[in-house]
Amino acid sequence: MLNNENRYLFKFAWRSIQRNAGRSFFIGFSVSLAVMIAVWVVSVFDGLNYQIEKAVVNTNVGFYQVQEPTYARSTDASKPQPYSGEVYETIHRLPIKSASPELVLDGNISTPEGAAGLVVLGIEPELHKKFLPIHRKMIQGEFLTSKDLNSVVIGQELANIFKYHVGDQIVLNYQDTNGELRSEILIIKGIYHYNSKAFEKRYVYTNQQTWQTLFLNQYHDQILYNRISIMTDGLKSEPMFRDDIKKTGMELKTWKQLNPEMAVVLDFHDGMIKFFFIIIGLTITMTIMTPVRMLWQERYKELRMMSILGVSANKFWKIGIFEVFQMIILSSFASSLFLIILIGIQSHTGIDFRSLNDGVAIERAGIKLPGIIYPILSADQIVITFTFVIFVLSVSYLWSIYRTLTRLEAEL
Repeated sequence: MLNNENRYLFKFAWRSIQRNAGRSFFIGFSVSLAVMIAVWVVSVFDGLNYQIEKAVVNTNVGFYQVQEPTYARSTDASKPQPYSGEVYETIHRLPIKSASPELVLDGNISTPEGAAGLVVLGIEPELHKKFLPIHRKMIQGEFLTSKDLNSVVIGQELANIFKYHVGDQIVLNYQDTNGELRSEILIIKGIYHYNSKAFEKRYVYTNQQTWQTLFLNQYHDQILYNRISIMTDGLKSEPMFRDDIKKTGMELKTWKQLNPEMAVVLDFHDGMIKFFFIIIGLTITMTIMTPVRMLWQERYKELRMMSILGVSANKFWKIGIFEVFQMIILSSFASSLFLIILIGIQSHTGIDFRSLNDGVAIERAGIKLPGIIYPILSADQIVITFTFVIFVLSVSYLWSIYRTLTRLEAEL
């Protein structure tokens, strides 16, 4: 609690702010604007990075993939492993949301409309439904079940190019586990619309029984995998994942290793955030220090008169400290108000950048980059930015007080 003297000095500091209303408003507004801009820039880049990461992991990649060693080295799918035993137990001990064991077969189709390379994924439908929501993105037909034989689900872009409809036959050309070239007829059970045109053109889904019969020439009556795609809350648990998976003899890869092009994009964005922070930090420092120093220089005559009347330097320091505290409170309130209004609205409406590319979606490595960015505000952003600004404001006041009192002592 403040004693009578400190309460008086606290009120005196508040009156000083009011007497210099224009300069005080400029300082407070500069602090608030600096906080808002810094947090806004970081929140936009964080939102963009989150959307890019989400787009990548939603292309059958997941945040992690546990891969059978032969497939990890050469994408050779001829030695699938059973989804059971030590690997299964290890994965389900880890903090995961879902896991989808997948078999991977490269093939192609050739029709009068043209040819296309495909990736045929052998999935367990019930497990894959928890991994990706493709079953909710069907525009024609139905999603797979584990009992469907010789049925596939294809993307809308592939269907548009080759004029496929539900019930049509698709002739798949591929090389089986014995190295023999084969062609098989598969029936289109459904058509999905999901992710991007590149994704829809490339990925074809079938169940484990059909895939094993096609490539291995027999059904092993169990779930096999070349890779297990895993959804988590992010990559924060990578060290734990890597240590646990290493014991099983399998290979662990993150989405950044599986899609290095997008990883470079995110690393570039992180570098841009740091660059903006440096520029904003320098701007904040100069914007705050200069008016604060001028403010205390203008008070020199007032302080000189008070000093002649017997007011000690200790009381001047207290006035300055109380004033810093009051300016921090006012600036924090204004900054919070700005952020709530600006980012609160934009987090729902998003920031539309599609006009920069005439509304055409940009794709990189088969990933559709977001045209509308939704900022993400985190506590870390606010704490770091406020801490820096409060530090600059405090140092500016204390340094200005010190310089003013030093001059005062020299003249008296």
